[in-house]
Amino acid sequence: MARRKFATLKRFLDYIGLEGDRTIFTWISASEGERFANVIKGVTAKVRALGPATKLVKKL
Repeated sequence: MARRKFATLKRFLDYIGLEGDRTIFTWISASEGERFANVIKGVTAKVRALGPATKLVKKL
């Protein structure tokens, strides 16, 4: 059920103009600290490659 809701969220983000790649859904056990660190590093690299979000940003 959670995976389907996440897929819907990604489609919604794409629909409103935000890149769906800015989010990730994965199962990681509490005992998988190294895997958690690798997933976070991968997501961080992907978001940095996308650059700053330009949609839904309040202009001052």
